Amino acid sequence: MKRTTIKDLAEMLNISTSTVSRALKDHPDISSSVKIKVREAAETFNYVPNDFAINFRKKSSKVIGLIVPEISMFFLPSVIKGISSVLNKEGYRFFILSSDDSYETEKEHLETCINSRVDGILISLTKETKDCGHLKKLKDMEVPAVIFDKTVPQNIFESVIFDNKKNAELSAEKLISHGCKNILAIFGNESLEITQKRKEAFLEKMKEFPDIQVQTIFCKSADIVKEQLDVLLDTYLFDGFFAMSDETLMGLHSSLIKRNLNSTNKKVVAISEGTLPKYLDETYEYQINNGYEMGIFAAAKLMASIMKANPTADETSNTVYYL
Repeated sequence: MKRTTIKDLAEMLNISTSTVSRALKDHPDISSSVKIKVREAAETFNYVPNDFAINFRKKSSKVIGLIVPEISMFFLPSVIKGISSVLNKEGYRFFILSSDDSYETEKEHLETCINSRVDGILISLTKETKDCGHLKKLKDMEVPAVIFDKTVPQNIFESVIFDNKKNAELSAEKLISHGCKNILAIFGNESLEITQKRKEAFLEKMKEFPDIQVQTIFCKSADIVKEQLDVLLDTYLFDGFFAMSDETLMGLHSSLIKRNLNSTNKKVVAISEGTLPKYLDETYEYQINNGYEMGIFAAAKLMASIMKANPTADETSNTVYYL
């Protein structure tokens, strides 16, 4: 069925398009009888306002682009929920683009967002992204953006990240206080800044206790954690485990269950969004990285940038917010 337009309603009722438009907006210059006729016709023929045209005239699309490295069951759903809670209140919609951890795809998605005339962009960078040169175009075109979770050193946009140093140190302290002497620390993708920050902080804290032995591994997925532990757990006896993320924790838990090691006096500490450990094993301790809170904070910062009057192209806002 053809979409009904204001022009169609005007022709049906033999009045001008401007009269139809003002009647739909309840303009005081339009008589009650005309308003009733217009509304009845609009309802009968399923007239729906063209939001794109309306927002285009207002120089606002009321749409946000959300670019993420990948769509996964870990962490991202809670981030999206937080983002949605803020944008919905502001009357904004958003679409999600996954870059599949590809820098080239990330650049393509940025172009898609620009061409779609989004009012702003929320982006978490890929493991291949080494700098933010490709984001400079957004600044030149005065498209507000906020980088969250995965970022690189830059001075273009605001960033919202977790305090990886603090969380890794506190995780190390939990294992130390439990009396663990032989610890396996499981980290994620070695090329990511978040991995390096957590590794450095964790090992630096452990250096304060020379009697504690720490072995580290790097795993890009839960399956790789399981593959490596299939070998390590046959060779070494660990009394403590550190998982730097929910994904690495999932692989660790699977391996411990396989060997019935989860029921022994072995301490597991993770950095987690907070939901997964409670369902895996109540004895697991964790430092919370609240994805919902990050989503709310990042979206609120983006909204503040969008609402800011008369931004200038040479203005920089490179504040890093730690959660």
